[in-house]
Amino acid sequence: MQNRRQRLFSLITDWLGAISLLGVLGYLIPGLEGLRLLFLLFPLALLARALRGRARAANDAAAPSLPDPPLNQPAGSPARFTARFALSQALVLLNPLQVTQIIAQIVGQAIITSRRALPDERYVQKTRYTLPFRGEWLVYNGGITPADSHSWDVLTQRYAYDFVIADAALRRHSGDGRALTDYFCYGQDVIAPADGEIITVRDGVRDAPRPGSGWVDFLAPDFRGNFVVIKHAEDEYSFLAHLIPGSIVVGAGQRVRRGQVIGRCGNSGHSGEPHLHFHVQDRPSFWLGAGLPVQFDALIVNGAPQDQPRYLTRGARVSLAPASD
Repeated sequence: MQNRRQRLFSLITDWLGAISLLGVLGYLIPGLEGLRLLFLLFPLALLARALRGRARAANDAAAPSLPDPPLNQPAGSPARFTARFALSQALVLLNPLQVTQIIAQIVGQAIITSRRALPDERYVQKTRYTLPFRGEWLVYNGGITPADSHSWDVLTQRYAYDFVIADAALRRHSGDGRALTDYFCYGQDVIAPADGEIITVRDGVRDAPRPGSGWVDFLAPDFRGNFVVIKHAEDEYSFLAHLIPGSIVVGAGQRVRRGQVIGRCGNSGHSGEPHLHFHVQDRPSFWLGAGLPVQFDALIVNGAPQDQPRYLTRGARVSLAPASD
């Protein structure tokens, strides 16, 4: 019953957000000025989601505490970091390409919510996945529960992960972190998590400047940055994003093998600092695909080899186990 109420709430708020976009017509078509009032539905939907999020946070207060990576030196104080982030998010509204993507995401979210059922932890994956990198990385963000999810209410990214490389003190860079090359994960190979076919490649988006400062690249033509979509099975597509421009070495229609290099970890699009965004979705379209919870094979977690596939959890250090003879 609780899950049904949650789905109904998401369905209503998502469609409120989508319908509010009709307010644009009130500014474009003479005689339809009354439609401008529909814009009021958008803050109403945001307020409802914020109140629901606060209630969920209270319910999740007993969840295990997970490490919170520290701010980088370029960030300054938390207040300055937050102010830069908020300002750059506002400036996004001046970029028509990103505004179009925001609209696509809102409409896609509403369409996904309208499905009869959404994937959850009972989902039976069709593919055996391994980590999309070599060496030990930190799960900076992501999990399969509301408490540690990358973006629980963003259905495409509900089961997404953000990966970085960090030292024992959770520092992700050497020096002062102002240069992209200071970051341990920057330029590292990103590899295919399973055999498959390249469906989509997006390249040509610059690495966002000022890493770790709180600024979001509001000038980027695509907030996803440079990315690759790989089809591994029917209704299973991996999405790997924020790659270095010009580093992608595969093309649409190409077959790839597990472990094959597809590009290098970067900072393109809406990326606060170099990292790899990874998730699996059930459609080839980023806008219309629901995120899928998948377990990983050949896994070492916090130094301990795993004898069974498992989900990842925010704060865990993960690496790919050596291939057995």
